[in-house]
Amino acid sequence: MARTLSAIPGKQMRSGPVRMVAGAVHDDADGSILSLQGRIDNAQDLRRSLADLHGPADDDAALVLHALRRWGPDAPARLRGSFAFAAWDARTEQLLLAGEALGQRTVFHARVQGMLLFATDLRSLLALPGMPRDLDEAYLAAFLSDVVPEPDATLYAAIRRVPAASILSFGRDDAVSVHQYWHPDWGRRIRHRRDETYVEEARALLDQAVRRQMYGPGPVVCQLSGGLDSAAVAATAARLCAPAVVHALTVAPPDGVPRREHTSAISDERPGAAAVASLYPNMAWQAVCSSTIHALDENPQRLFLSLGMPARNVMNLGWFAPSMDRARALGARAVLGGFFGNMTLSWDGRSGLAGMARSGRWARLWREASALARTEGRSTGTVLRRHALKPLLPPRAQRWLDDRRRQLPPESERFSAIHPDFARATRIGERRLEGGHDWLGDTVTMRRRWLSRIQTLPPVMGPMGEVFGVELRDPTADLDLLDYCFAVPDAQYLRNGTTRWLARRVLADRLPAAVLNETRRGIQCPEFMHRMTLQRDAIVEGVEALERSPLTARILDVARMKRLAADWPAHPAEAGAGEYGAVLYRGLHVGQFLRWLEGGNR
Repeated sequence: MARTLSAIPGKQMRSGPVRMVAGAVHDDADGSILSLQGRIDNAQDLRRSLADLHGPADDDAALVLHALRRWGPDAPARLRGSFAFAAWDARTEQLLLAGEALGQRTVFHARVQGMLLFATDLRSLLALPGMPRDLDEAYLAAFLSDVVPEPDATLYAAIRRVPAASILSFGRDDAVSVHQYWHPDWGRRIRHRRDETYVEEARALLDQAVRRQMYGPGPVVCQLSGGLDSAAVAATAARLCAPAVVHALTVAPPDGVPRREHTSAISDERPGAAAVASLYPNMAWQAVCSSTIHALDENPQRLFLSLGMPARNVMNLGWFAPSMDRARALGARAVLGGFFGNMTLSWDGRSGLAGMARSGRWARLWREASALARTEGRSTGTVLRRHALKPLLPPRAQRWLDDRRRQLPPESERFSAIHPDFARATRIGERRLEGGHDWLGDTVTMRRRWLSRIQTLPPVMGPMGEVFGVELRDPTADLDLLDYCFAVPDAQYLRNGTTRWLARRVLADRLPAAVLNETRRGIQCPEFMHRMTLQRDAIVEGVEALERSPLTARILDVARMKRLAADWPAHPAEAGAGEYGAVLYRGLHVGQFLRWLEGGNR
């Protein structure tokens, strides 16, 4: 439901259109207004904390307004859920804009002709007359190269976003201030005498996170792969809902098509998912396979219209879409998954070796490195060099060593469709090293980099909910669970050569041994080359069209993309996902967006 807030009283600025769920505007007696998009998962707890405030808080928008009155700009730190809001405080004549802590929902803002315009999606701002559409080329280069952009940057030079975990305040005379309401306490460490205490606490937080996000109309539907993260969410939901039915959907490659295989990866996760489902009589499980391409693959403009920009993992969106169609057919309003679990509950723990080296815990470092080496079939020296010593060096030194040893650059550098000249002009190589995202570090360093990456990704929760017709929710990204997992000592994640040790123990009461003991990772869209071959003619034609646009020819390495399109693999299962999935397919998607943006079908 789209609505427009009225002009802000007494200010020389006007509000822009704000897209929101129905009933998300609260207009208080004193003239204060709050517009909310998204959901508040801990609403009941907040109501108890705010029970003494005068006035009803019978909807989430009123609740957030009351929280702002009680706790001021730190109020969003007490909110759990996926939300963005705009609030006009009539008493102080301040406009507050805020998004949630991980940046999955935010507020975009721009100044046009003396007016401050804001919205929770790019599309609404871009639809306004006079809104400049000039590209922020530094952001576009970062997007193409998987480099972390500036916290408030967007694809458009004129449009900024509220940084994740922040509240932006516009006061009298248009004075602007930014307040960061949440950040992890990187120095905090939880210490218990018993290993079992960590397990008990993490289980309670996982149960709480899943319970918080199961509410709403329609059946409970979960994504279920053969890995720990989505299995943790689906199994927990089944336990909490029993005997009521929980639906679990597994995306799988169709039988008989070539798919990418690797000894360290799982290309078909149906066996693991079936093993989980067999433990729960109330879990209605089914695999979703599609041997054809989806409407999202055929018409990328649907994504452009919703996102206001190209999608990052466009291949996976088309692969994942049939399961969302199935969830919608079941009557679901939301689908639960474990998208961020690798960085929270199921952190693998290898980075803890660098922390042991930094603090001089040599005996323990040798013991853990030797055990991990036995588990992985490597030498202890190799494990120490890769996971304990090299991560202590700055990224530039790591890069120098890799060059000396003639090791390949990071995949995000090798498999980008960015034109080399455009990459140099936007300093992508330098920015990659400054951010260090592709290089190893100790646990705090790696988590800092992961968090900055997640917080600056294009917000997709709202737009993808519109595209799929169902909302995506992730209990493994619950802020209480995240804060806890970030404070758990390294020793709880890696022990005696067992990675992800915390998750394996936490989930031992709800997952089968076959899933708990699995060390391989699942492959998303393993049949990507089959899907691309179904679109081959359109891909070849699309790449040819890129040359007719000076903009795309300057930004994208069209010559490389043309070579890939011309040299189609004879054996699809052996095709490189980096070259064809990232360079050709993703590059073409970005090129199609750029031509669409400039109105180019010429």
